[in-house]
Amino acid sequence: MKKTFRRALYLTHRWLGIGMALLMAAWCASGIVMLWHTWPQPDARALSAVPAPIHWPATRPDLRDLDSNKRFQAFQISMVGQEPVLTLTPEDGPPFALDLRTGRAGRIAPADAAFSALRYAQTTGAEGQPVFAGLTTDDQWVLDTHGRDNGFYRFVFPDTAHTQVYVSSLTGEVVQATTRATRLWAWAGAIPHWLYPAVLRKHPLLWKNVVIVLSGTGVFLTVTGLWIGLLRLRRAAPFTPYRGWHCVHHLGGTVFGLLALLWITTGLLTMSPAGMFQSNPNAVSPLRVTGTMTGEDIQTELSRLISTAPQDWSGVKTALLNGHIFMEVRQGSRLQRLDETLTPAPLTREQIAQSLFSKNLLKTPDTLTFLTGADAYYFSRPMHKRHFPVWRAEAADGTRTYLDGQSGEVLAILDLPARQSRWLVYGFHDLDFQAWLRKTTTHWAVALPLLCGVFCIFLSGVIIGVRRLKRLA
Repeated sequence: MKKTFRRALYLTHRWLGIGMALLMAAWCASGIVMLWHTWPQPDARALSAVPAPIHWPATRPDLRDLDSNKRFQAFQISMVGQEPVLTLTPEDGPPFALDLRTGRAGRIAPADAAFSALRYAQTTGAEGQPVFAGLTTDDQWVLDTHGRDNGFYRFVFPDTAHTQVYVSSLTGEVVQATTRATRLWAWAGAIPHWLYPAVLRKHPLLWKNVVIVLSGTGVFLTVTGLWIGLLRLRRAAPFTPYRGWHCVHHLGGTVFGLLALLWITTGLLTMSPAGMFQSNPNAVSPLRVTGTMTGEDIQTELSRLISTAPQDWSGVKTALLNGHIFMEVRQGSRLQRLDETLTPAPLTREQIAQSLFSKNLLKTPDTLTFLTGADAYYFSRPMHKRHFPVWRAEAADGTRTYLDGQSGEVLAILDLPARQSRWLVYGFHDLDFQAWLRKTTTHWAVALPLLCGVFCIFLSGVIIGVRRLKRLA
């Protein structure tokens, strides 16, 4: 019976490995690439150069498409080409924009969106005029970009870098930008690592289930490999009965097998199977901090802005706090926080403490901290650069809330599942437990040899599998 079980275990591992080894080797190889090159992202410096001085209308237009009784969590005003635009974020539902020349809602004209693309591209050194390449919702490079269901305009530049810039058709914001180099690196790194080809990723539920099934199969394959490796391990040198690539596979799996299992398991857990490590949407909603305002409030504020705002403002963005309207305005390179009367209103500890305490997001005044650098939960990642300084508030249940240090904008809210996944999932998967591990050079020095060791397990599995299939052919 014992011998039959072992035979079944060997055969299961062999044939499952032949089917999965190439995919798992690709996961490791692409993980190595992602140490240097992640998903294409817009350049932050170029994004800051997009806003132009706002051309305020002489009078407030008739905002026929703005419901006075509807509730909103934010608004902002900026120029999109020659068009001053009011972008509104409802309490629920997608953002939409109003043309402040006509007061009507609708898509931004491609010609106006082209101005935003051009200002962005020129800052990055791209040359030539943008060529409109249509409206897209399922382009490879915007599949996970917020608001893609409403469509993005794609502009192509005839420069040597083959720059492509994507602009929201509803708000006129630059949401994505790629070059030929960043696209090629994504095909070598992020796309195979996340199983991200557009043909699959544009179907979110199918994509999630495919990743869960394949990574779950990978976990089973690795567990059986570890078991067999221990059964076949000898007590004295050379410790293995195998030779050649079988020896590499056996000893490599013995040394790096637990690390392979850890990475594949945490990769599976990033998909939140069965709701594991999934945050409560209500608990992490920015509305807990901001509150809302009505369409009538916005109309009143807009009338005040049109009549008194300086002509050199290039952006107005709200940061509500407990239902009170505050705005961050950009004047040249300077940012200033104003209240609803357009009076300077610097953010204070007392304002934050009072608002968060009433929402059960602050345990005591002493748990409100001003941070100028990263902590264990709020830090920059290759795919997500964090803004500093921030205010950090800790609640009695451990929830952590991070607010922009100047405007009070909600930057992150982490409940218990989010904090757990930081340590049990992403901490192991990204190897970023300590600040010194998040430093680029140190991270390379630690992660690269470990990834190479795991890669050898699966590369040897691929070679063994190919040889086995050749013998059967």
